[in-house]
Amino acid sequence: GALDKKLREQMQLEMKHIHENLGLTFVYVTHDQSEALTMSNRIAVFDDGVIQQLDGPEELYEHPQNAFVAQFIGENNRLLGKIKEISGDRCLVELPSGDLVKALSVNIGGVGESTTLSLRPETVVLNPTDNDNCDNTYTATVREKIYMGDHLRVRVSVCGDDEFVIKVPRAAGATRLDLGQEIKIGWQSQDCRALDAA
Repeated sequence: GALDKKLREQMQLEMKHIHENLGLTFVYVTHDQSEALTMSNRIAVFDDGVIQQLDGPEELYEHPQNAFVAQFIGENNRLLGKIKEISGDRCLVELPSGDLVKALSVNIGGVGESTTLSLRPETVVLNPTDNDNCDNTYTATVREKIYMGDHLRVRVSVCGDDEFVIKVPRAAGATRLDLGQEIKIGWQSQDCRALDAA
């Protein structure tokens, strides 16, 4: 905790290499999520002493099994709605704004029940084209942009949510966005997980 960021990251990689070379089991307890994702080959996420999900770092981040894990691990856009249709592994969710979102059915009830949609900011596409295969496209209004070095963190109003975040790589030209500007955004249904209504 007292090490500077760069030195701490180097130490994490050193510890990971030692672990791999010795082949021993390490139990590492941390509240730093990036540290857990970097150093672990299996992570347990607890809530009130109960394991919510036990998985590898990539599986845990990319495929959270419930709304608690999705919210706890990494940054996440959370949209609440009601299930309108279910078809195979996909569902159609109606948001309070009236917008419809196609999502991957992961941990849901039946038609008419509430659900939490989970969508990582880096999976949202700015100005999607046909090549992006976005099942979901919307008009959003830019509310804030923050330069983060390798990407821009853009907060928009979309689907009745004023706190929706997009992580846009610098190469995507997001530096030319203006506050109040209307933009097109989109995402694939496979990246939008329909989870329990936590």
